Amino acid sequence: MSLPEVSIEEQLQYIANQILDQLRILYQQFTENNANHTQVYSKIDGIKSSVEDLKYKLGEYIFRVAEGINNKELYLDILSDFEKISQNISAASYRFGVLNNVIKVYDNVLQNLSITITEKLIAALMNTIEAIRLLSVSSKKASEKARNVIKIEEEVDDLYRNFEVKLFEREQSGIAYILLTKDVADRLEDCADLLRNVANSILYISFLRE
Repeated sequence: MSLPEVSIEEQLQYIANQILDQLRILYQQFTENNANHTQVYSKIDGIKSSVEDLKYKLGEYIFRVAEGINNKELYLDILSDFEKISQNISAASYRFGVLNNVIKVYDNVLQNLSITITEKLIAALMNTIEAIRLLSVSSKKASEKARNVIKIEEEVDDLYRNFEVKLFEREQSGIAYILLTKDVADRLEDCADLLRNVANSILYISFLRE
């Protein structure tokens, strides 16, 4: 394992921790009754801008040291997926704020499902961070953490399907409510899919190091 690879993986962990902060703030937005949705979105979107900047800088570094590393494409894939996850979290926060500030329709069942999905995403991301850290320690242990992420993604899929069923039972709530609520759920589900992609990339890297 080369020094550039160590540096890249440390930076990926840092970016993932930034995204973890976003998810935790989003979780608070979902759970706090008196949340200031404009302020919350501003915090989340600020982190998104930071992640986008970090993605650009790390991507540039990866291209500069490409000849000295074996996993350039996999690192770039992880980086791209992290950026998309961060953007999805920001979009989910904005739409949830619109739901609360403009549409003003509440549904405890749907909100609880959103909270549960976000909890799963936090768990998946924590496993992802640990998997990246373990790449330089034990490929086998890194693989185990990555497989945990894939299992969590399957759980999110089940929750998402349940979410859709519950949502379309609320036809009387109006088209704006349904579209915005579904978009929040879509963004969260997409985050889970992207974390699965990251986990698969980590698995490929760990296989190459065994």
